[in-house]
Amino acid sequence: MISLSTFGQDRYFARTYNSTVLAKGDIDLEFWHTSRLGHRNAFFHAQDQQLEIEFGLGKNWQTAFYFNHFQTTVIDSFGNNSTSNEIGFSNEWKWKLTDPINNRIGSALYAELGWKGDEIELETKLILDKQIGKNLFAFNLVAEIEQEIERKNGKTELKMESIPVEIDFGYMRNVSKNWGIGFELTDNNRITKNNGWENSVLFAGATLNYRSNRWFLIASILPQITNIHRSISSPGKRVLDNYEKFEGRLIIGISL
Repeated sequence: MISLSTFGQDRYFARTYNSTVLAKGDIDLEFWHTSRLGHRNAFFHAQDQQLEIEFGLGKNWQTAFYFNHFQTTVIDSFGNNSTSNEIGFSNEWKWKLTDPINNRIGSALYAELGWKGDEIELETKLILDKQIGKNLFAFNLVAEIEQEIERKNGKTELKMESIPVEIDFGYMRNVSKNWGIGFELTDNNRITKNNGWENSVLFAGATLNYRSNRWFLIASILPQITNIHRSISSPGKRVLDNYEKFEGRLIIGISL
């Protein structure tokens, strides 16, 4: 059996998180690139880059700090071109509760506080996973609270924008010590103050994992499949205003 603890890393999927944490004193440096393509009636390309440094704290705790850069290019049907750039910072904490090999199921709790432009986000996750032989299964239940900073009458106020709820599932077959091949599903649910539950957008695609003793690479392709929950604000089979046709992600991690 190929154990998750064979390598000093806590990540095996591009989207779905594992309960694994780094050992005390271990440090990982990760470079992320995500491309999101395709909106209705426009050329849309968003590029998200993240530089993350993770620290193993011991006693099943791990923390990480991110520096984030977001660039979006839109060309509408009239040929008008607009590009925006934003930077952001975030801090995550993960607490491993049970182990995916030694216990019946692995589990962890996760929280991340982030800032981008005039938005503040709190993301929480319940992480469950299990390794059976060469097969790895992972499930995440994710809830976010998004608030926008507004300045009114000389006072700073926080305005609630939305509460996205996400469900992630990943399966990977570890075909050798170094290689894993699998797929991921992610169900994105947009819930807003004005419209309630607007949609439930399903993405699904392949994930590839390569790891060695000092570094790892993860790549995924996730096209949008369908809108499971349709509403007045999102009546179509796919949602191509708040979500994209396609998402690709590449993560390179190095153990320091």
